[in-house]
Amino acid sequence: MKKLIIISAAVILGLIVILNTSMVADQAMAWVSAHPKDPDAPEILYRAARWCDLLGSGDQAAVVYKKLYENYPDRADLCAPALYYLGSDLANGTYIVGIKKQALPYLGIVMNQYASQKEWCTKAKQLYDEVDAVH
Repeated sequence: MKKLIIISAAVILGLIVILNTSMVADQAMAWVSAHPKDPDAPEILYRAARWCDLLGSGDQAAVVYKKLYENYPDRADLCAPALYYLGSDLANGTYIVGIKKQALPYLGIVMNQYASQKEWCTKAKQLYDEVDAVH
């Protein structure tokens, strides 16, 4: 019985840590700050941002997506989807036109700076056109 309680407590504690998007993002950004030259750093930021995004913490994800782009703009394979998701969160997260329009610069970066990422450019162009048409 004591083992079951300990295991249950460990599982609950693990879930709290894993589901705490702020903690995940902060830990990822702290690790990357301490190891900026590590080849895995951009991937760690991307995965942390996606985790936050998937769990509904769009604001936390936005901070990490921006950090990824600022620190590793040459990683088109990660920055293009990151900026697309950032734009998508802004465009789809509200009915307020002014906030939706904040997506346009991020989508524009995907289309202009990461043209080699065809799939993300296509998605960005489609969303850009949808948001730009909103009055």
